[in-house]
Amino acid sequence: MAAFCVSCGTPLPEGAKFCTKCGATQPAASAGAVTAPAPAAPASQGSGTAVKIIVGVLGIFVFLSLVAAGSCFYIGYRIKQRASAFTKSMGAGATPYTGKRQPCAMLSTTEAADALGQPVASVEQRGTTICEYAYGSTGQHFDVDYTWEGGAMTMGLARGAMKHVAGMDTFTTVAGIGDETYIAAGNSALMMRKGDVMVNIDLRATGISAEAAENMARKIASRL
Repeated sequence: MAAFCVSCGTPLPEGAKFCTKCGATQPAASAGAVTAPAPAAPASQGSGTAVKIIVGVLGIFVFLSLVAAGSCFYIGYRIKQRASAFTKSMGAGATPYTGKRQPCAMLSTTEAADALGQPVASVEQRGTTICEYAYGSTGQHFDVDYTWEGGAMTMGLARGAMKHVAGMDTFTTVAGIGDETYIAAGNSALMMRKGDVMVNIDLRATGISAEAAENMARKIASRL
């Protein structure tokens, strides 16, 4: 493409820097010049570091969540274990009684007289839980009380309450009668359990010895 002097208009060869006629300096050609693209800036290292931090925080959060979930599971398991042990200690799972609930049929007047060493004049059944025995020449009497259902838990709670109040176990164990038998503090009562039935023989102000109560409890246990 021909070039012309910017001062006098004389045709000039392409690329001429000075006019051959008037000597005027010619501007540098820029019409077809192509500027090479600037090299791309290297990727910022800051964004990569931020991603690593976020991933690390998420990892720690997931780990702590798993630890918390595991702790909750373990605590729940231990609570369930302790609850199971407590209910078992309170007699849960004791064999239920399925026979007739007739208190006076569990101990005859003859058996009661043999245990007492005195004649039994009469018996009176009160409801389905109590049988009252009258004995001796002065008309003394005593009650035999039956808890037909929930007797195991009742006995466990009674022992626990007395132990809490006294600060020690005040019940004396009697071996060989039913599933468990105890003489309460001060020989105030005999408590015998067989399965889920608890039998309580009141010894307060009755003149009955602990030995006589044990003999009666043994007869009763054989029928439960």
